[in-house]
Amino acid sequence: MFCSPFLPPIPVTFDGGLLLTVLHLCCSLRLHPEYNDFRSRLEKHLWPSDASTTPITGGCPMGPALEVLREARRSQALMDNVDDAFKILVQNATEEFGFIPRDVYDGIFRFHDAESRHTHGLRRLDPAQLEEMVQSFSGNYGPAFTVSHCVAAVFPRPSAHPLNSDDWAIGFKSVRIARQAMELMQFQGFERLREMYEFFHRFPETSAFAGWVFEAMVHRMFSDCRQSGPTPQPIRMISDGYDPPVFSTDPPSSTSLSPFGPPRARIRAVTQVDFADRQLDDVTFDNGKYYILTATTHPLFDSFTIHVDLHTVIISVFRITISQRHEGSAEGYPHIRKIIRRVHKLLKEAGFNVTVKIRYFLVCPDDGSQYQWRMPVGWNEDTETHDHRGDGFCIRVPVPGHHGTPWLGIGSH
Repeated sequence: MFCSPFLPPIPVTFDGGLLLTVLHLCCSLRLHPEYNDFRSRLEKHLWPSDASTTPITGGCPMGPALEVLREARRSQALMDNVDDAFKILVQNATEEFGFIPRDVYDGIFRFHDAESRHTHGLRRLDPAQLEEMVQSFSGNYGPAFTVSHCVAAVFPRPSAHPLNSDDWAIGFKSVRIARQAMELMQFQGFERLREMYEFFHRFPETSAFAGWVFEAMVHRMFSDCRQSGPTPQPIRMISDGYDPPVFSTDPPSSTSLSPFGPPRARIRAVTQVDFADRQLDDVTFDNGKYYILTATTHPLFDSFTIHVDLHTVIISVFRITISQRHEGSAEGYPHIRKIIRRVHKLLKEAGFNVTVKIRYFLVCPDDGSQYQWRMPVGWNEDTETHDHRGDGFCIRVPVPGHHGTPWLGIGSH
């Protein structure tokens, strides 16, 4: 039901350090019985010797692979030969379905079957079963797994003691699957999400699950802010002044940002944003929108809002994490600049002449810990026309089991 601990190791993170894994899968892919025929047909369609090659349609088994490669070419990915194409296909399959070789192969040769199987597994996801699985595994690494293998996987994690062997942990199979599971979890009542976070946070083996549940909690809080208690207020993070800067909550200082802070305590419309959609047509000046990124992996932020008044437009970008030391990738800066360009376009169309500012919000548990957000290299680059730099703030969200700010009385559907 789950991938066996004796399968090739699955990396703990899905957004970096994957080159060796991709190369390993590319090599083993050549042993698959469908490889040679698929390679031959792929080469003919990518580098045809004449114009007589029949176009591939969406219903063809090769259609998804060719669409992935077309998008890679539009993104100017290196693809000089069919081996480069297979590396791109392997990387895409791992982002979709995880690092189990069987899933990667199906994600290339039989994409629709793999997609259908994993979608069916996600639809059957039951938080209670997930908790039952964690309880069994954390006790004795037992096999009492009741959640589909299409959802979760076991992978090694470094031991807390340097002289001991590696331990095992459980997490979602891929970032895309995790995000889809998180979307489903948001339909749970807020109290249920709170219980799930408290449960998963008990076990070091399930910190990945705890992180995703926390993100679901925050998205729900920002988009459906019916509450009887106070809204968490941002505090200004201290910059160390270096290039790139490190924002820190030590020492914290309270700062009121109204009306330019995080989403206000009212219902907001969730709007999904895919940065492959270059025009960002769904991004508007509607203060009632909360934008969640749909990319499988995003290197710097998870969501954003746009607040407009007579003199200023504030673009607030949010990174949601339970990690006390957080870093990002410079690949996130161009996405922020795309948002800025979209805002300037809207301002020009409306005839407004106002200032556009960026604010970075690290959203973390209110657990008494100190948090740092290390900005990626490139902070002071490409800032002449669409400056992505801004001040850093921290929003501490009350969590169960700690005695910070009282827990929010947020309603549930």
